[in-house]
Amino acid sequence: MKKMIIFLTVFVLIFTSAAPMASARNYLSSVELNCDVDYLISLDTGAVIMSKNENKKVPIASVTKITTALVVLQKCKDLSEVVTVTSTALHTLDGTGSSLSGLKVGEEVTVLQLLHLLLIASGNDAAVTLAEHFGGTQEQFVSMMNECAASLGCKDTHYNNPHGLDTKDGYSTAHDIAIIAQAALKYDVFTKIVGTANYTVEQTNKNQKRSIVNTNSTMNPTYLSYYRSYVKGIKTGTTDGAGYCLTSYATKNGYTYLAVTLGGDRRDTDGDTIGENQAFMDTIRMYDWAFTNLSYELIASTSRMVSEVKVNYSKKTDHMRLVPEKDVRALLPTGTNEGSVLIEPVDKPDEVNAPIKAGDFACKAKIYFADSEIAQINLVYAESVSKNYLMFVLAKLKNVITNPVFIVLMVALVSTALAYAVYMFKMNIKRTKKKNKLRLVKINDMDNGKRIKSRRNYTPRH
Repeated sequence: MKKMIIFLTVFVLIFTSAAPMASARNYLSSVELNCDVDYLISLDTGAVIMSKNENKKVPIASVTKITTALVVLQKCKDLSEVVTVTSTALHTLDGTGSSLSGLKVGEEVTVLQLLHLLLIASGNDAAVTLAEHFGGTQEQFVSMMNECAASLGCKDTHYNNPHGLDTKDGYSTAHDIAIIAQAALKYDVFTKIVGTANYTVEQTNKNQKRSIVNTNSTMNPTYLSYYRSYVKGIKTGTTDGAGYCLTSYATKNGYTYLAVTLGGDRRDTDGDTIGENQAFMDTIRMYDWAFTNLSYELIASTSRMVSEVKVNYSKKTDHMRLVPEKDVRALLPTGTNEGSVLIEPVDKPDEVNAPIKAGDFACKAKIYFADSEIAQINLVYAESVSKNYLMFVLAKLKNVITNPVFIVLMVALVSTALAYAVYMFKMNIKRTKKKNKLRLVKINDMDNGKRIKSRRNYTPRH
């Protein structure tokens, strides 16, 4: 039986590979995206769903603050620790026109409050205050940020400050930002903060009790064009060099995605004559499409025969079926089924010897959807077969008989035997001739003896 591979033409979608191994799909053709960089991944599987310029090095504005917060959380042992705002920290921002959270010189605030001001209000003053407190100097803290990014495997990220204001060689990529954001989301306090739409800052020695609003408008119901109830954070960013930026994640119906949009502008894309922030718009476009069109679909079941292998020493069968080790599901367009994918064995054996147990590993296989690898699985033998020892012995005997070395030895043995037989035959002929000659001599001697004797006994007549 030939191996069964069923492959049907599916949705008109473009897929591209993005990592190691990693399975990747790219549905860019399905959504209109306007930012310079757009990136959407599944936090459930790690699969890349959409990717445009994911490895392009660009300024990222206040998205930088994700790393600032991550370093603080790595270093801080007590979030209730009180920090005093310094004049030095605040004056470094003079003339920058940057986003501030209203901190004042000498104000005493906790690390937890500063993290809220950093991530919700996007306060650059909170960023430099945290940097000085945990790094000693901003420069030393920035070194810690770069070390943090490098330790996570980010090769295309470099920071020059803790807040994200434009600099000559401050940059990152959507791919790196996604890695850093996932590391930060492992901290419950970070997840809680970035998912907060409104926060009340308690009264301090320098400020009255006040409320701050998250700069991420996709979390704010008052912004009808942007709001999506499933968006949970994470960080906005805006500078002249970076444009509009947003890193966020969203959860709905058991599916979770992370989106990074960089280099957005303002333009009217909904026909209301008002320019929309395209970082926000691209984000919700990607989320809306993914939640509407993707689902976990069965692409390989244990009952599907993928291929077969010849089996030796079995009376029951001469071929074994190969099937997936377990059912496999992947995040694909809703309605995709096993007939929509191609399963291709890798390093499949040409033949195997009985006995074989059902479920034993046979080889690996790659699963392709629309010409793109989306998963790797194990193939196992579908049934058990026992060894027929008579067939085994006969097969071994046949192997011995047909072995070139055996044939050479047999030819040599037969040749030697024949040579010996010829030799013995010739020797026998010689012996026979010699024996016959001896007999002739003896007979002649006897005859001569009789004559001599008769001569001795002869009495002549007178």
